[in-house]
Amino acid sequence: MTTNFSAGTSKARWRPTKSFWITAGVWLLLLIIMLATGVSGTFGVWLVLFALFLIVTALYALLFGRRSWLGLPSRKGAGAAVGAGVVALVVGGVVAAAAGPVPSTITPLADTRAVATTTASPSPTPTPKSKLLTECVSDGTSFVEPGGTLKCAKNDKGVLVWMTEKDAKKLVAEQVQATEAAVEKAAEEKLASDKAAAVVAEAASAEAARVAAAAAAAQQAAANEAARLAAEQAAQQQAPAPQPLLEAPAPAGAYYANCDAAKAAGVAPIYQGQPGYRGPLDRDKDGIACDK
Repeated sequence: MTTNFSAGTSKARWRPTKSFWITAGVWLLLLIIMLATGVSGTFGVWLVLFALFLIVTALYALLFGRRSWLGLPSRKGAGAAVGAGVVALVVGGVVAAAAGPVPSTITPLADTRAVATTTASPSPTPTPKSKLLTECVSDGTSFVEPGGTLKCAKNDKGVLVWMTEKDAKKLVAEQVQATEAAVEKAAEEKLASDKAAAVVAEAASAEAARVAAAAAAAQQAAANEAARLAAEQAAQQQAPAPQPLLEAPAPAGAYYANCDAAKAAGVAPIYQGQPGYRGPLDRDKDGIACDK
């Protein structure tokens, strides 16, 4: 959908419309598809086509005063878009020319007549064999063939072969990722090993400290026990020997009415033949009175 320019004014601001985004997306998709083919010079061709489309659109807006898909706010903006299209056209032509012409398979007329005069049945021109995936010598060198540019690079087996620039870049990126993953894995393994070694060292240190503390405690207990025994021996050597208690002998002709009286007098038990012994006090007749 197109609309007319805003009334007048060179101060109107440009705002991208919905049609602008749709058209830009289509051209971007076309660029991606052309680059995916891997053919040299595709960007220059795309830029030339886009420049022509831009010039035509801007001229339409300039001549008819409509904003078009670009959403141009004024004729001045349309003129600027024409100028930008011309610049893009020149740049695209330079880029396409720098990529090199595509070899033509059409035989010139003069060469055809010369071949016809030298042989009655000319054989068809053989198609040159592509070097794709064949071995090469120098890493990083390039070779241009009708299908595009090939690059000498190492494949996944480490052998130098000719491959497209796209495949070479992809392979290099994969090799870089593999190297980074290997380095990261080695760093993680080293970190885990260091942590395990630190845990083992800490456990060994704690065990050594526990053993040392137990040995010190045992040594202190042995020293305390030795000191106690020495103190007891010294006390025993200094204390006077206990004297045996002598019972007061019963007086001759003593008489005890019963065993309680003999015990109160401190003479029980009374053996037969001792003063105070008499048969009534020896109830079990074993010769010892007041023994129970």
